[in-house]
Amino acid sequence: MAIKPPKLKENANIRIVAPASPPDLKVLSTSINLLKKYGFNVSLGENIRKLVQRADLAAPDKNRADELNQAFKDPTVDAIFCARGGYGSMRILSLLDYDAIRANPKIFVGYSDITALHLAIHKNTNMITFHGPMPGADADEMKKPSFQNFLKVLKGESDNITTNINRVIKYIVPGKTEGISEGTNISLFASLIGTDYIPDARNRIAFFEDIATTSGDVDRYLFRLKLARALDKFNGFVFGDFTDIPVSSEEVLPSMEEIIQEYMSEMKKPSLYGLPFGHGDDQMLIPLNARIRLSTDEPFIELIDKVVD
Repeated sequence: MAIKPPKLKENANIRIVAPASPPDLKVLSTSINLLKKYGFNVSLGENIRKLVQRADLAAPDKNRADELNQAFKDPTVDAIFCARGGYGSMRILSLLDYDAIRANPKIFVGYSDITALHLAIHKNTNMITFHGPMPGADADEMKKPSFQNFLKVLKGESDNITTNINRVIKYIVPGKTEGISEGTNISLFASLIGTDYIPDARNRIAFFEDIATTSGDVDRYLFRLKLARALDKFNGFVFGDFTDIPVSSEEVLPSMEEIIQEYMSEMKKPSLYGLPFGHGDDQMLIPLNARIRLSTDEPFIELIDKVVD
């Protein structure tokens, strides 16, 4: 049974940390004001306050790991939101105190490069975490009605994670299945294969998305998972947004949908394409390491168990 973090309560203290790249301070300020307007207290990790930046990292590896470890250990912190993704999460995986994280479960939110942290936390603590908007990158997302539903799920007031989806969702292979949600950034997922920081794919449902990757890159990542005998272990697949796809005038590649269609047709497992998560205009909440039901008919994704205590 997965470890569920305590639900988000009124006046909860949300700690914003930067375990990867530094956030946009203007966007971060807007998001902090919004979170306060929604009734939360907000505190910042020391690396954000001190601006201890090194190149494209918010701070040196040890400082970023210490900031995240401290946020989990701090009894005054109720939830942890990553300021943004970018680059660098993988570099701190061996520096995290997983015993402390397991002993102090808290709502942990982020996506993109933060996928490395989600996977490592799932493998080493079995705690449920959340793919969702980040204060240093997604202030506009936090103004939308979908963010209110996001908060309701974290407060334990709703178990509907597919409300406010206003787009056509395609299915590749029809059907229904159940499993443990996992993901979401496919390049980070493929990069961790063969390490001690990725859960077994058996009986899991993969959520995949990426940014600035070609269909050839995604082909490589999926084939890497296939060679590692991980791809065929998943019970089902959900593909989100693939944005800012590089275009080469010299190389003609199949479309992203064609590549994904090829692999999913071979897998013959329920698979959806186009849900609003990743680096697109919309950002649905996805509880990760949680028991879910996947269907190629609406409501598409349903929670089987509660995701917060």
